[in-house]
Amino acid sequence: MPCDHNGPAEIIAMAEADLRALGEEPASGTRFRFAENHDGYFASVITEIERRGDGWAVVRLDRSRESLPDGELGLRRLG
Repeated sequence: MPCDHNGPAEIIAMAEADLRALGEEPASGTRFRFAENHDGYFASVITEIERRGDGWAVVRLDRSRESLPDGELGLRRLG
């Protein structure tokens, strides 16, 4: 069954757009979290990415059958 959540490429693009809007360059150790709800097999997905050197790595992927509260959804910069 294919996933209907945003993948790493979309989340990286959102994170880089967020950094550009702030006038910042991606720095090693920069980390973002993106959470979303769906009506599919998994009710929610949390994906975390971290800048490592010249690229991004997915450091967390959490799929759950429970929806997340609205306050936890969307893109958020961590630390």
